[in-house]
Amino acid sequence: MNIILSGGGTGGHLFPGIAIAQEFKRRGTDHNILFIGSKHGIEARVLPQKGFQLETTVIKGFQGKGIQKKIRSLISIPYALAQAMITVKKHKADIIIGMGGYISFPALIAGKAMRIPTAIHEQNSFPGLSNRIIGRCADRVFVSFEESSRHFQKDKTIYSGMPVRREFFSNLTVPDQNTFCVFVCGGSQGARQINRAVAEALPRLTGLKERIRFIHQTGPADCDDLKQCYREHGFEATVAPFFDDMLECYRQSHLVVARSGAATLAELALCARASILIPFPYAANNHQEKNARVFSERGAAHMILSEDIPSEPLAHCIIALEKNREKIAIMQKKAAALAQPQAAATIVDECCRLIAITGKRRSHVH
Repeated sequence: MNIILSGGGTGGHLFPGIAIAQEFKRRGTDHNILFIGSKHGIEARVLPQKGFQLETTVIKGFQGKGIQKKIRSLISIPYALAQAMITVKKHKADIIIGMGGYISFPALIAGKAMRIPTAIHEQNSFPGLSNRIIGRCADRVFVSFEESSRHFQKDKTIYSGMPVRREFFSNLTVPDQNTFCVFVCGGSQGARQINRAVAEALPRLTGLKERIRFIHQTGPADCDDLKQCYREHGFEATVAPFFDDMLECYRQSHLVVARSGAATLAELALCARASILIPFPYAANNHQEKNARVFSERGAAHMILSEDIPSEPLAHCIIALEKNREKIAIMQKKAAALAQPQAAATIVDECCRLIAITGKRRSHVH
């Protein structure tokens, strides 16, 4: 089969798509998979490493932009659609799967125009603008949170869960109990607010200095400053703009400090890791806070809202959890209960069924 996965820009849109692609590949090496994304997004660096083909599109974002950028976005749509139709035809796509975000839009519209089966996956508890629009005409809608189902047509919406890359399916060993390891991860681009909160929290954590260490994914902007900050305060820390082996970071950690994008939450659940979640306050429709509440209300995470001064509650929470390993163990079990390891398989099963149904309809017509 020829499969197109459309979407990217951030890890939250890309990594679930990679999980679906890996599941297709697991079932047969003859599956031909193409990603459509942006040359400026994380996909341009990650996909070649994973052995997947990428073609880029020129469409620009619309939601949350100023009037001039919105006009440019609208102007870019016709060219992006024409480009997508050429790509879809050249690839002889059997199905197009959109992973959300404006980048996924042209390929899905092209698929509908060319009568090719289409599906979308909505990662968050509140759907993004592109998925709310394209969900009206897509043949299948897969959702990570049951809460988002109500925004789509009931008879074509499937609660699949969030697909997670296959490398996360290995059983994680218990981290070293002599040192308490905190993994700080603001997402694939980093998070300046979290970086600053951790830096300001370090003086409050000096009492833990001999028994705590950090792994910190900073994003490209703050890496050098954070390295210097950890050195000045005398903390052991492994600091980098981005970690390719995220599983190893989870493996070493007792506690994760992170944003609450849906992909991050799925990884936390599958890895059974306790977390402190600091939702991105400007996420569309405040979906990160809604995501985080699902975990915090079920006891899998502690949530700190951004209107708080994050450094003080962050330090307090780290200190309390380092002292209470039983609480960490309970949070780990609660997180594991939220894992959805079947998500990619559910999506691939239904996509194969959709392709088979569409093929029979076409043969009837002919």
